[in-house]
Amino acid sequence: MIDQRAKGSRNEMIVRDLYFDDMGAPLKRELQQVRTGQLGDLVPDGDFDWPFTIEVKSRSAKMLNVVHSPDWWRQTTQAAEAAGNKPVLWYKFDRREWRVVMLLQDVVNAFNEDHTLTLQRAATLTMSPFTHFYIAREILAQRAAE
Repeated sequence: MIDQRAKGSRNEMIVRDLYFDDMGAPLKRELQQVRTGQLGDLVPDGDFDWPFTIEVKSRSAKMLNVVHSPDWWRQTTQAAEAAGNKPVLWYKFDRREWRVVMLLQDVVNAFNEDHTLTLQRAATLTMSPFTHFYIAREILAQRAAE
């Protein structure tokens, strides 16, 4: 039997390492998130502006779904709201690629000069982590310019 906590921890560390390798963003696992609701899985490791609340989920490929669980997205958005951040859900099914879910307005506003689109819709983006990091860098650059 697979230890779900160990599997979750392993996947959180994989995503953490992807952020560091691609963006140089030092993140750490939020160990309090198991005991305290409304916390993301990954948080900044240090004092720097980080506008994202990141949840990392995985599930057996035996589940025939190809999209995320609505409960995962609800948990992600509640934690992001509590922190005043943008929600980001990373998920994967066994032996499949990572998928990333963000609010459509966050994706569009990353490339929109006035940053005023307000759509409360999620966009499931089947993309490489590289594409997500490109969007994340745009959002960080906009924040730095404000």
